[in-house]
Amino acid sequence: MKKHVRPSQRETANAKTTRGDSFSERPALPSRQAQLKWQHGLAIVCIALAILVGRHVWQRSRVNEFRNAAQVATESQRWGHLASISKMWMEYRPGDPEARFAAGLAAYMRGDESTARDLLEPIEPELPMFAERCVLMAKMTSDAEHLPTVPVDYLKQAIESNPSLTEHRRLLLRQYGLTFQQQAIAPLVIDAVANEADTPAMYVYLLASSIVTYSDGETFASQWAELADDPESYLVMAYRHAAQAKRLNETGLDTTRKEFDEETVRLHQRLDDLSMRYPENTELILEQVEEASSEGDAEGMRRWLAKVRVSSAGDPRPWHWKGVMHVMRQEWEQAEAALRESIRRDPFDWIGCHQLGTVLAHRGDVDASKRYLELGALGNQIRREITDLKSIDQLTPSLLHQMHRYAESADQKLIADRLKTLIERGVE
Repeated sequence: MKKHVRPSQRETANAKTTRGDSFSERPALPSRQAQLKWQHGLAIVCIALAILVGRHVWQRSRVNEFRNAAQVATESQRWGHLASISKMWMEYRPGDPEARFAAGLAAYMRGDESTARDLLEPIEPELPMFAERCVLMAKMTSDAEHLPTVPVDYLKQAIESNPSLTEHRRLLLRQYGLTFQQQAIAPLVIDAVANEADTPAMYVYLLASSIVTYSDGETFASQWAELADDPESYLVMAYRHAAQAKRLNETGLDTTRKEFDEETVRLHQRLDDLSMRYPENTELILEQVEEASSEGDAEGMRRWLAKVRVSSAGDPRPWHWKGVMHVMRQEWEQAEAALRESIRRDPFDWIGCHQLGTVLAHRGDVDASKRYLELGALGNQIRREITDLKSIDQLTPSLLHQMHRYAESADQKLIADRLKTLIERGVE
């Protein structure tokens, strides 16, 4: 039988020592002091974050206060108050583009264009106020000290940045009219219609641009001629403004007959001098064609039309005058072809419509003749009513209805539909 051997005291001690060593290898629990230190650090971080968040919220709230105050000042046209607000805003947030724009607007409206330019120029294209900045820059450069290409470029940038605004399109139409860029007018109005950024006044440029006059047009063009490296286009532009003013003054004379006749002679001489200086200028050639037409000189018209360059083939005016020339020579078939081409290129050529109606009557097409004669008469009525307006921004409901009828009769559905919408909305 096996005896149970009890461990000796030494073994027992060794065993205790072994257990003690094993126990001492376990991780010690953090002391109370360490726990407090960790909690204190966490509290500091939380407080710092709360301060940062609170500061951010406060800053946003402060910026919103500036923004709202600036909006109220702008809407109430308190430009001095806007200047004060934007100054504090820029001191609080140096370089803030919204603050710069507000300060630039205030400076412009108070007549300090130099400061306004310095403030507005740095505003970048990706910013939401860039389009309005471009409009202000265009207004400040629409003068005799800048060639017209400068404001035109600013206004094109504004349209690209924000197609929904109307102000930049209105200003661009004026620039196109002032510089006789008729072929750019229709695409601009159509684009405005597509973006619902049109106004009734825009349709005047489309239907009757030839009767929109600019009292400062000749002066501006003459000053631009002195500013430009090549004065040709601006000297021609100055003459065209003078000639247009004379033509529109033929029925409502502001001068005596003697003064009017003397001015006619001076303009004839001015046109001849410019034509000798710039013999290939298409605008001068077409002015000579119109002068020959007014004198009943069909042969003279033919000679001048032969000089129109091929690059002007997209312009409806040579076709219009070619049709007139054939009418004068009673060449009805050629007249019809030329006038139809002119109207195809410019559906709002109401004079061409009237002449085509006359030609078709001679050719025996009674129904078509009646349609074009009525369209020409309607266009003439629109012209007369527009001429009687103090401003093209004051179109009457009756005039809008007539413009709608013309667009509808001329098969210009997009324009007709939009005019109908404006009439239904009561927009004037």
